[in-house]
Amino acid sequence: MRRGRQHLACYLGIMGPQDGVDRLLDAIHHYVHVLGRTDCAFALLGFGDCLDDLRKQSSRLGLDDWVEFTGRADDQMIRDYLSTATVGLSPDPRSPLNEVSTMSKTLEYMAYALPVVAYDLTETRVSAEDAAVYVPSDTVADFARTLAELLTDPDRRRTLGARGRERIVNELSWRYSEPRYVGVHDRLRGRQAGHPSIPVPRQGGLTRVSGSAAPVHATGSRERAER
Repeated sequence: MRRGRQHLACYLGIMGPQDGVDRLLDAIHHYVHVLGRTDCAFALLGFGDCLDDLRKQSSRLGLDDWVEFTGRADDQMIRDYLSTATVGLSPDPRSPLNEVSTMSKTLEYMAYALPVVAYDLTETRVSAEDAAVYVPSDTVADFARTLAELLTDPDRRRTLGARGRERIVNELSWRYSEPRYVGVHDRLRGRQAGHPSIPVPRQGGLTRVSGSAAPVHATGSRERAER
C-alpha cells in the first residue's frame, strides 16, 4: 500500500465540491514536485461527484505514481489502509458550513491512532483538540509543509496518535454519544429519561489489524461528514 515508500498518507470520505480533495491534490503536487519529497505515498479512499475530475487532475499534475484512488471503500479496505497509514488528511477548506461541521474522517483517523493534518477550522479543533496538526494558513503550500514537518518527527506523530486514540476511547465513541441522542428523542416523545432503547446491532467493535487495535466505526457514519 505504501508503494515501496516509507510513509502512507490517507484521505477517507466523500469527494464533493465542499471537501477540498482538489486542493489536497494541489498540496500533494507541492509536496512531491516543489518540496522534492519522495518518501510518502497517498491513498484517497472514497467516491463522490468529483471523483472522475480528481483522477484527471491527478494525472495532469503528474501524480499517478504517488496517488491511488480506491473508489468506494468497504470495511476491510478501510481497516487495512488506516492500519498501514502514517497520517490522516483532513483537507476540508474554510467555509461557513465546514467551520461548524464535525468531519467523520477526522474521528476515524483518531480511532486508528493516526495523527491528523487539517486546516484550522473551529469544529475540527473541537473534535481533534491536540490530536491534530493545524495548518497555519489556508494555502496548499502550508498544508504540504505541515505534512512534511510531521512526517519527519516520529515522536510527535506517536504523541498525537496516542492522544487521538485516547480521546475516541474515553470521550467521543458511540457509547458516549448514544445516551445524548436517545435523551433528545426521549424528550421530544415525552418519554422518561433512561427508558430502554431498541438495541442496535454492533457493526464493529475492537478489531486488531496489523498489530493495532481500532474500532471499525468511530462515530457511525464514515461515508460523509456529519453536517
